[in-house]
Amino acid sequence: MTNAEEIRVTENGGKTITVITLNDCETYHGLKRCGGLALCFRMMKYALDRLVPEGEVAQRKLITLKTAFPGPGITDSAELIGRCVTRNRFMALPSEDICAPECIFGKLYFEIGYGNKVMKLTAVDGIVSPDFLAAGRKFYTGTANEKETETWIDFKGRLYDAVLSSNIENLFKIEY
Repeated sequence: MTNAEEIRVTENGGKTITVITLNDCETYHGLKRCGGLALCFRMMKYALDRLVPEGEVAQRKLITLKTAFPGPGITDSAELIGRCVTRNRFMALPSEDICAPECIFGKLYFEIGYGNKVMKLTAVDGIVSPDFLAAGRKFYTGTANEKETETWIDFKGRLYDAVLSSNIENLFKIEY
């Protein structure tokens, strides 16, 4: 992926077109190099490029996201790109019955919808390590010390780099 990669969305019957980049998502989220933020941006770009009819701009009102991992980076990317949270088109799925790799809370499973079309993405095994999970869980429970917090930030940065340097097809099993 290049930093020039963008998602185009429209509102108001196509009269307003917004161009969104990963840098825009980072500004909205408040953190740079967040793995979940990059992951959601790349998934949504991939899905919308395939679900939106060729030659059209994605209509925000038709974008949905269901996930078994509603982490802050995922949530913020989905909100900026599709206004999925504020417009009630974001759903956290219970993860008990979902067969997908674990993440800090939940599992790495996503359903990106556009109108009546849906793309399901399940992360491949190994996308996050047991050490990543342990560091993230410690951070989110508020029990991480300063060194453990630095380790967590490093893990998120490494995931960010891996997401940007990989093809989505290498990170996920994809179903239509």
